[in-house]
Amino acid sequence: MINYLLRTKIIATIILLIGSILAAKAQQDPQYTQFMYNKLPANPAYAGSREVLSIRASYRLQWAGNKGGGIPGSPQTAVFSIHSPLKNDHFALGFNFVNDRLGITQTNSFDGIFAYRLALGKKVKLSLGINAGMMWYKANLAGSITTDGTAGDLALNQNVSRVLPHVGAGIYIYHPYFYFGFGVPNFIKGDLNAKNTNGSDAKLTAHFNAMVGGVIPAGKVLMIRPQMMYRYLGSADQRIPHTLDFNLSLLIYNRVNIGGSYRTSVANKNNDVKLTGGDSFDVMLEVWPTKQLMIGYSYDYILTKLGNYNRGSHEIILGYDFAFEKKRVITPRYF
Repeated sequence: MINYLLRTKIIATIILLIGSILAAKAQQDPQYTQFMYNKLPANPAYAGSREVLSIRASYRLQWAGNKGGGIPGSPQTAVFSIHSPLKNDHFALGFNFVNDRLGITQTNSFDGIFAYRLALGKKVKLSLGINAGMMWYKANLAGSITTDGTAGDLALNQNVSRVLPHVGAGIYIYHPYFYFGFGVPNFIKGDLNAKNTNGSDAKLTAHFNAMVGGVIPAGKVLMIRPQMMYRYLGSADQRIPHTLDFNLSLLIYNRVNIGGSYRTSVANKNNDVKLTGGDSFDVMLEVWPTKQLMIGYSYDYILTKLGNYNRGSHEIILGYDFAFEKKRVITPRYF
């Protein structure tokens, strides 16, 4: 009876927290083409879902190359994640680190993660997750150069260094052959401006992710895997686009995965500039040299006018699942 009341309180508390988050406005976090292999940055409820101690590390170089002059300060993102169920199978813990660089700015996020898992039926689990940590934001504004050569702007004479709390939550429902979830990795608002300055829009706000995927057996050799990721980028300015990633891949002998993605955006026009349309077409390849080791690479071909100034985006990911108990690795983990 006590355990039942404790579980009820845990679920109620997390659902109330998630409900308050979903009412918040959103802002984009770093995007990942191979999101399906590490969902922890987008949804803390993913913790423990692989049923083993699982490690993922990835690096993304966006808009690479100097085509047409290149894009100086193009985004670079590094991620390290680790998570595992506990001896009490209802609980899971994890840790996530993200280093994101864009131009003169750099953001480091550190999050501890807790998930409560509950069986909904045979092989189906509901996971409720929360993450809490800190975000360290830095901007080298004093080293910036304005296009008109003006000087004396107070906002550009001060470097920025801000440490802000980082709190989020998510819901994840999964089965060996499908999953779907909703997550808000951070809903704490904050000011990212230099001190004693006004009028800047450098604000930390919430962001929202939704994901769904499945696996369709096609004989003993082939698995067809459709997956989708939705990122809500809305704010008071409705011209900021929402983005959708549509992914379809083929898993061969549970050893080699070949896939493609189409990323698109939806928004109102901004100064008569169309913001709705294709963003990139992506290809990816992942291999499992052993059942526990995964190595992956993806390439994004840019479809927007930014493609005139770069040669695409590259992403690599490494993963390893530690199998300390044989019963935990009988069934392949497709997600």
